[in-house]
Order: sequence, then structure tokens, then C-alpha cells
Amino acid sequence: MKTSKITAIAHALPTNRLTQATLEERFGTKAVKSITKMSGIRERRIVSPGQCASDLAYAAAIRLIEHLDIDLSSIDLLTFATQTPDFRIPATSSVLQGKLGLSEHCCTFDINQACSSFIHSLQIAHSMIVAGTAKRALVLNGDALSTLINPMDRGLVTLHGDAATAALFEPAESGTGGIEYIEIGTDGTKFDRLLIPAGGARMPSSRETIIEVADEDGCIRNLEQIYMDGPSVFHFVVYKVTDVLKSTLTKLQRTIDDFDMVLLHQANKTMVDLIYRALGVPQEKRFYYMEEVGNCSGASLPSLLAQAWREGIIKPASRTLLCSFGGGLSWGVAIVKWPYDADAAVPGIVDVPFLPEDEALYAKI
Repeated sequence: MKTSKITAIAHALPTNRLTQATLEERFGTKAVKSITKMSGIRERRIVSPGQCASDLAYAAAIRLIEHLDIDLSSIDLLTFATQTPDFRIPATSSVLQGKLGLSEHCCTFDINQACSSFIHSLQIAHSMIVAGTAKRALVLNGDALSTLINPMDRGLVTLHGDAATAALFEPAESGTGGIEYIEIGTDGTKFDRLLIPAGGARMPSSRETIIEVADEDGCIRNLEQIYMDGPSVFHFVVYKVTDVLKSTLTKLQRTIDDFDMVLLHQANKTMVDLIYRALGVPQEKRFYYMEEVGNCSGASLPSLLAQAWREGIIKPASRTLLCSFGGGLSWGVAIVKWPYDADAAVPGIVDVPFLPEDEALYAKI
């Protein structure tokens, strides 16, 4: 029997910071403090104009490759999970494969499953390794949602930051640690609770789709920027996601006592704490990583995982319950038993400055 394991994980952040002071000037001190109390987010990293999520993913991948001294020809699968691709065509994973200098025999494709994307990426890499169609997978997750949020949308700009991660997946013998369980799901009947209405084939871009409109709460956006039905998403997370986790534990005949850590998508602290409370997760099994980086969408959970390794929160031979949730509306649950010889902590966060040559990279097209 064979499974897969996460050998290492790195994460990268843009150097540009969106501070509380800036937001208080924009929205007022009272409104920002009220949101901060709910969200637990005090600062966000956001890309500079012209900087892409793929630039962050590339930096994270290079850090991981250099740290492990990886033979590039040994990587035969590269996935990039993002909601902010470089182009509509081709897949950004193809662009990254070329920039990284990977083999022409490396399978590449993009994944778009919003904040749930790390567990979905994990499922794909794990399945392909177990099936024998991949031997070494580089799983990249990255979003630059700040480019899709209106700067005057008080409900979203105060929450979201940009980030990317790179994780290496390899085969592992069953019983030595690795991925023990994965479950993913979607309720597509509620797809419209979190979406960008225009810019795709259903509603192509036009003069009308870039007209800014204020909603009943005073948040401003156009049809090519993110819309979120906050109450519906909150209800989905607190009830549906909690039920999914409880159902998984019941099905597997496990309890929270069977896990050393429980790591959740860092949507905001209120949501995360409500799930923790409903599951009875004690403080020593909780971990947060949002205060200085914000909700990093699909890169949130793997960034949390990388930071937990870096701080020694996750230890070799421990068992971790992972859960992500978001647009779609979708969710994912995974159980990871870390190998006894695991050392997945890639040194340091990669701070990625904006380089003018990045912007000019495709100017010849």
C-alpha cells in the first residue's frame, strides 16, 4: 500500500502592506476597529500594481527547490491553484513550468476552487501519486484577490491579503506517515453567494460592467469585482462546514483527542473560533495566522501550515486535521500523519518585492 506525504512547504508574501492607519483614513476609525474586532486582522500584504500571484508562487517554489536541492527533472506534476491567473489562456501553471525550468514531461494544469483549493490540490496530487501517474508533485497555491476587490468595498478590502505557497508531495509507504484521509465537497446551488458576475462568457466585459455602484451597506464595487453575500457565507461556514467536520469524525470513529492540531482556513477569527468551539477544540490545538497577513484565500491554509511548521507547532509523528472552505460553495477536509523524520519547515517567509521587469515580461505580445 502506498500513500503520499508533504515533504516540505514554503510561503511567500508581497512586501507591500495595507495598514490599519490607511484603512481608517479611508473608512473611518470606528468602522475599521469594529471589523478588526470581528476579524482579528490588523494588517494585510497586497501585491503592487503589475505584480501577480504567480510571481509569489514562483518565489515560494524557488525557495523550496533550493532548500531541498531538488533535481528539477524529477518533478513530473505541477499544479497551480488560483483565482487570479496571469492570463485567460494559457494556464498559469504552464507559465510557471517554463520559468522554473521543469521538464517537458511535467504535467501542468490550473485549479480554481477559491479558499478550498489547498485540500483540492492535495487530493489531486495524492491521487496521482498513489495511482503511479506522478512521482513528485510541486503543488502551488496563490491568490492576489486585492486586484479583484474594489478599494472602497469595506466588507472585503479590510479582510483579504495576497500570498502564495509551494508544497512538495512525494510517495510514502502506508504506515510511515502521510495523507490518511481526504474528503471534498461542493454545494453548487449556492454558487452566487461569492462570485464575480462579469468578465466571463456568461456576462462579457462591457462599459456597463465597470460602472461602480454602492450597495445598501455603502460598499462600492462594479460587476467585474468580487461580490460576497456575507450572511449566507457566514451561515454556510458556521453550520455546513461544522457539520461536515463532525460527520467526518463520526464516520472515521475519531474525536478531537485523536489529533495534535486542528488547522482551519483563516477566513476571519470569529468564524474560525465558532468552528473550534462547536467541535470542542482546546486552545492548545488551535493555531492562527491572519493578524498580519489577512485572509489569503486559497493560500491561507497552506500558509498557516507552513507557519505552524516554522514555529514548531507541528512536530514529527503528530497528526493534524485540516479543513478549508469557500467559494463554490465548497469545502475540504484532510488528515495528515507527519512522518517521524519529517522536517517540512522551509526557512523564512519569502518577501517578494515588485520588480519593474516583471511588468514588462509580456510587453512584446
